[in-house]
Amino acid sequence: MLLAKVIAEIHKVGPVNQESLETLSYLKKFHSDIVAPHESKLMYLLGLFYKTTEPKDLLSLAYSVFQGSIFDQFGSTLTPVQASIQKQIQERKFFSFSAPTSTGKSHILRELILKLTDDIVIVLPSRALISEYLITVRKIVEGYKDILVLQFIDDINTSKTRRRVYIITPERGGELFKYRGRFNIGVFIFDEAQISEEGVRGLTFDAFVRRTERNFPNAKKVFVHPFVENPEAQLIKHGFTDNSSSHVFTQSAVGKIFIEFDNKSQSFSFFSPHTNGSHLKKNKYKLYSDIVMDVLENGGSILIYVSKQFIYDQRYLEVFTQYIEKCPVLENPKALSIIAEVERLIGATGRNSELVNLMRKGIVIHHGSIPLVVRYLIELFANLHFARICFATSTLAQGVNIPFDIVWIDNLRFYGTEENKTLGLKNLIGRAGRTSERMDSFDYGYVVVTNSKSFTDRFAGHTRLEELSVLENEDIAFSQDLEEFIAAVKEGTIDEDYSLPETKTERLRSDEIHRTVEAILSLIFKGDRLITGDDYQKLDIQQRDSLKKAFARIFEISLDRELGSGEQSILSTAISVLLWQIQGKSFRTLLGLRFSYLTKRSEQREIKRRFRSGEINLRQRKRDLQNLIVKFSPIATQLPNLGVHALPRFRNVSVLDIDYDLLVYDTYDYLDKVISFSLSDVYVATFDQYFAATGDKRASDFVNFIKYGTSDPIEILLIRYGFSPENVEELSSHIESISEEAVVFKTSVFEIADEFDRYLVEHYR
Repeated sequence: MLLAKVIAEIHKVGPVNQESLETLSYLKKFHSDIVAPHESKLMYLLGLFYKTTEPKDLLSLAYSVFQGSIFDQFGSTLTPVQASIQKQIQERKFFSFSAPTSTGKSHILRELILKLTDDIVIVLPSRALISEYLITVRKIVEGYKDILVLQFIDDINTSKTRRRVYIITPERGGELFKYRGRFNIGVFIFDEAQISEEGVRGLTFDAFVRRTERNFPNAKKVFVHPFVENPEAQLIKHGFTDNSSSHVFTQSAVGKIFIEFDNKSQSFSFFSPHTNGSHLKKNKYKLYSDIVMDVLENGGSILIYVSKQFIYDQRYLEVFTQYIEKCPVLENPKALSIIAEVERLIGATGRNSELVNLMRKGIVIHHGSIPLVVRYLIELFANLHFARICFATSTLAQGVNIPFDIVWIDNLRFYGTEENKTLGLKNLIGRAGRTSERMDSFDYGYVVVTNSKSFTDRFAGHTRLEELSVLENEDIAFSQDLEEFIAAVKEGTIDEDYSLPETKTERLRSDEIHRTVEAILSLIFKGDRLITGDDYQKLDIQQRDSLKKAFARIFEISLDRELGSGEQSILSTAISVLLWQIQGKSFRTLLGLRFSYLTKRSEQREIKRRFRSGEINLRQRKRDLQNLIVKFSPIATQLPNLGVHALPRFRNVSVLDIDYDLLVYDTYDYLDKVISFSLSDVYVATFDQYFAATGDKRASDFVNFIKYGTSDPIEILLIRYGFSPENVEELSSHIESISEEAVVFKTSVFEIADEFDRYLVEHYR
């Protein structure tokens, strides 16, 4: 009997054969009545002890003894893999491991967070993962008000905090080193550590790893990867060989059924990537129903992996229209409240936002250009099982833990080396059918692809890490702009106060810099306060141009070269966004200001005035508005980038047809990729050093604005406590008292606190 054979194999070698789990998935799908009596035993054999009931047979009883020994040692119900990982972290200073996505990292995190007495730093490859980790960690520490959880580095709520958990990216971890004498960090967890292979991002990652060891030599360093064949490479490249270990865990607990979609015939077929010649017709079995529609009709959920451009030009709406139309409008009050909050945060009330419109039907969009606080709400929405369909890009492949019944891989394009592409693919497959909390139940998911041959070839690829860091790898060519940073990391000459090479911070203290800063401050301050919208409107074109040139000159001096034409255009737009932010503070207000500028609101008003006065008729009014083209704005790109071209975000688009969601994504990219990621360190170092040299408080206020988007002391403290910058202005009127030691809210705060902030209000009470 096939089932008996699979059970015997798992008992003998463990759940390491993916083909056997695939067989189990087919057996459960087509012969659930045969599998059901054995599922309790299967949970024991798979090591999923948290999904087991009392043992019903001798074999299960034997495994329950193993379960009991793990509980006795660790005080909680862990899988054998989780227990092994916990043991290695306890015993070693350096540990690097690889494991499938269904390993259950949240259980490991829970053990570390609740049992360690020291601070923990979780390092993620991108901000796309921060929202999910915030949700996970906040659930773990619920009720533990002495544990501070932040997505940036700060020392706040000091009167109540005993331990800290920071969830950061390498790019934004520089602030950590300012506190090297104050924090007692017990462990760094570098999740999705395969980022070390990815060019500039790998450079930033490896540099951060080196700095953590230099500044926190007693802290443990744990590197986590999915599907990597040689996790020890992570230790070798940094010289972490003493008191270290590595391990490849191949055990899995979730089955996968693979299906090919034939676009020509619009039909589905089963196939197995574990079979030679899987793409051949003889090795496929045609389905006579739409498996995706079947899952939707039965209340299941689908992740559709597409390119970002596919979302931006809205082709997904046409290609997947039959599934979109199948999703009914949601009525759940909780779901509707989250949707309303998303609509408010992006200022979409009264405007056509496809992002919001689709959420009303349980359809979400997920990519890295969605504002972080909105992404948090989208992931919360999905984890509460309101999302029926999710259109996502590679941000989900990086490891966002949102489970779906089906993962449809419509786009096989992944970035980086062939190894990185294979890793991205396998990571994405892991989103299908994650382990549920159903007791005595084997879980499986579906993976749908559009080209079984290309998929199988990549699926079979190797995933090995380089043993030489990108910092030392001379075969990788980095731009001249990065060479100064690489040299500073190697030589230990990074200015830890500003996370910049000391040679760069020295250039930012020159006499020319001081003259330039003084010119900027004289224009953006009126007396001792930042200019308002009315003040900014009073600046003439020459003054505004002088502001942009002054900011550009600071950036040029930091690079020790002139900017290219594309860089100049992107930087000019970024400074405009920064100045709009000064006037508006909140993201939705900034969006409104930028929307008015790009859609030529004053020219629209003039056309409408001419119509009202009878100078033109209705037809001419419509024609004139339709012929009014959105102003040029280059696509946001990280700087420096000498060879970049300033490509238009909106090409020959009428002001009547501007895609509002695209404006949201583009504006967030400018705030995140350009201002926060590319420019903020340079401008903070410049204005902060000017303040140290002159005592000019205006420079200190502007540093606060760059870092927090406001110079108001109460609003800054609220942001430092982790509250959304979008809401701090309103929240500030509900403060009883606030300092670095503690925050006390009035009870009225619950009348206005949104989903994102309500947790924090409760946590700090």
